[in-house]
Amino acid sequence: MIEFRHDRPRWEQVADVIRERITAGVYRPGARVPSENDLMQEFGIARMTAHKVMRALREEGTIYTVRGLGSFVSQPSDTKPPEDKASSK
Repeated sequence: MIEFRHDRPRWEQVADVIRERITAGVYRPGARVPSENDLMQEFGIARMTAHKVMRALREEGTIYTVRGLGSFVSQPSDTKPPEDKASSK
């Protein structure tokens, strides 16, 4: 559990931790990130707080969610998919 600061909402602080883990390579692109339940247990936060964390990360494009499977780290935005050679002719 982390020591929460009193000058920022807890959901922002937890979201920062998840972003830092992604940047550090703890969670790589395509890897599953902790669920809301996992966040609740690890950080001692309420379900609504965990929900806000996941929603914020989704809205900024850091993670994506697949219904029934979980949430995963998005591919970095600076990588482009390979160009389709057939369409370039």
